[in-house]
Amino acid sequence: MRPREGLTRILVALTAVIASTGVAAAQQSEITSSLTEIEQFVATTLGQLGIIIFLVGTAVWFVSGRSADRAQWGWRGMWGGAGMIVLSVSYNVFVGLFENLAPGMIVPVMP
Repeated sequence: MRPREGLTRILVALTAVIASTGVAAAQQSEITSSLTEIEQFVATTLGQLGIIIFLVGTAVWFVSGRSADRAQWGWRGMWGGAGMIVLSVSYNVFVGLFENLAPGMIVPVMP
């Protein structure tokens, strides 16, 4: 093997490593942005459904009159909707906490 062939192989290998690292970084960025969008969708949907269920449950409870069955379903709807609202807020706090903690826990491989 001639020295020029060895140098060519090293340069080809180095170029391949640099190119694959760039692709991996781009894929990681896309995955992170996709997960962030999914997290925002889940939190928003949970909060909005909670508000709707809470309002419908309150309306059913107030207009139930003497019907114990409707009053019971209205009461359950109110508490279920309130629970979903609390869960939505807690979910946002929980995810925000870990988004702020995670960067400090990742140990860089290369300085």
